[in-house]
Amino acid sequence: MGRRIDIHVHLAGIHGDGSGCFVSERMGRTVTFRVLMRLMGADVRNPVEANSAYIRRLAGLLESSSELDYACLFAMDGVYDSHGELIPCESHLFVPNSYVFEVSRRSPQFLPVISINPQRRDAVAELERWGDLAVALKWLAPLQKFDPSEARYDDFYKKLGELGLPVIAHTGCEHTFPGMEQSLGNPLLYERLVRQGVSVIFSHCGTGSFLHPRHDYSREFVSMLERHENVYGDTSAFCSLVRYQQVKRFAADRYAGRILHGSDFPIPSSALYFLPALGFGKVRDLELSRHPLDRDVRIKTAMGMPDSVFEGAYSLLEKRILRWEACR
Repeated sequence: MGRRIDIHVHLAGIHGDGSGCFVSERMGRTVTFRVLMRLMGADVRNPVEANSAYIRRLAGLLESSSELDYACLFAMDGVYDSHGELIPCESHLFVPNSYVFEVSRRSPQFLPVISINPQRRDAVAELERWGDLAVALKWLAPLQKFDPSEARYDDFYKKLGELGLPVIAHTGCEHTFPGMEQSLGNPLLYERLVRQGVSVIFSHCGTGSFLHPRHDYSREFVSMLERHENVYGDTSAFCSLVRYQQVKRFAADRYAGRILHGSDFPIPSSALYFLPALGFGKVRDLELSRHPLDRDVRIKTAMGMPDSVFEGAYSLLEKRILRWEACR
């Protein structure tokens, strides 16, 4: 069996421990945020302990995993104004690049993924600072509120190409954060970047949900996948209530090596959504697993996803992983 990567794992941090992480007041009040932090065993009233608990939980899950060798950990940049300055109140989750490297050095199974909003005044300089050792760059444009099709980002895209740094880009609708600009989840907005030769992994394969039916961009994703060899998709949140119907759709052999595994951790996954396909006994066995990362892999395997889904990310990221491991 080849090396297996969960290509889509979120870091989160609460302001107050010196890490530079924060969540906006609006995000901190949401039920979603409080439930997710509680699932991680993190007490939001104690920032230092909460952030440490989150990292310990992640490290323990990777160390005990029988299904995964690595997890890509995401930094998350914020929202910027027309002068390229950060707008904290609109930046609902901020995880600096320095923090993702600090955390990734704590476990040999953590892989650092940086995040740089190309609107920021020092975007190219920030990419030059961190891009050489990162394994990828993460964007969540509906949250970060920039349009990746704009020509003003060409210098940034050129530097991405020089570094050979893949981009993991959110596509489809987004449910976790408030105040999203859902139309920025359209994969077609990345045509300019893709044509410059940068590999782009479209998170969620552009899929929508019953909550945002007008923002299902899965057809646009398939169009990009079939027209460009440097386009990929990931299966993040495919075992959740809002996207479980996509598992069978993107398990097709015709996409072998182009659809990559991601969990969207800490978003919870469940086999219960697949009861009609798997039957009570199989669903019961899967649900008895208390290991959320392994359970997500096993559900997708039971639903017919081939080994290439779980092993494909290593083939794409191998050179960058080896560079990180040599320097970490």
